[in-house]
Amino acid sequence: MPSTLYLACPAFAMNTPLERQNNIDSASWVAKEMGWEVVVSPLLERTMGNGAWLPLKERAADLKRALRHQVIWACRGGYGSIELLDTLLAAKVDHAPMLIGYSDITALHAGFQTRGWRQQIYGKIPPAATRHGRQAGSMMAALRGLPVQYDPQLHAGVRVLRAGRAQGRLFPACLSVLASVCGSAAMPDLDGTVLALEDVRIHPFLMATHLHQLYLCGALRGVRALVGGTFTHQVDHDYWGPSPEDVLAEWGQRLKIPVIARLPFGHLPDALALPFNRQTRILAEPAGNWHLVIAARD
Repeated sequence: MPSTLYLACPAFAMNTPLERQNNIDSASWVAKEMGWEVVVSPLLERTMGNGAWLPLKERAADLKRALRHQVIWACRGGYGSIELLDTLLAAKVDHAPMLIGYSDITALHAGFQTRGWRQQIYGKIPPAATRHGRQAGSMMAALRGLPVQYDPQLHAGVRVLRAGRAQGRLFPACLSVLASVCGSAAMPDLDGTVLALEDVRIHPFLMATHLHQLYLCGALRGVRALVGGTFTHQVDHDYWGPSPEDVLAEWGQRLKIPVIARLPFGHLPDALALPFNRQTRILAEPAGNWHLVIAARD
């Protein structure tokens, strides 16, 4: 019996029927490549306006349905995943499913980690039309458990903010969402991780606040390296404060760990998909050379 991919909507709802169909089409070509069958959540029929999410009771019931399947693909981020953590942590399941999603889905990724469900990928559904892009290529490599290496030949925009070498298990996340689960039963253990962080519409002072929150609750203890993705924010004409890279560099210095920035994952077109829990080596040299090697799945 083939695995089933449950196309879910635990956070924001679909805006239009066209968005629903585009997500189904995107998931379908990936499922065909992997030999999976697609099961579409009935909540995808419930189209709403931009920035809206469905009632908690309906989304909690749908999460329970999703957990019966081998793969759960969250087709939207936005807001709402943190409301489902009680349901996730209490759910009785027969197997550990795989979770694919990004942004607000970080809350569910955290819950998966605390439950010991380690098959997770941080990324979007790649449209079939972009199957030759880096988003689709990195997603398929992650799904197949293949090793990957990133270096300046592939991603010239990456910057070394603090030199060094490190190795640990990869943990990608949306910074503000990860900080929001601090102190809860869903907060994962980040000791021994290469922590890859990104966020959208976040001012550098809020980046610093969220990192302080993680630090003060002890979550950054034992983190081996920081990898920065995209951090988008509106710059006021009279802004004199730090850049996102300045904030990351400061925390690298504070934690005495290597830091690279501007790896193209997160909230941008054709973003890299990153697998969780793979052993990852990072080399960041003072002159600016770097590489990031993600091992094959065990």
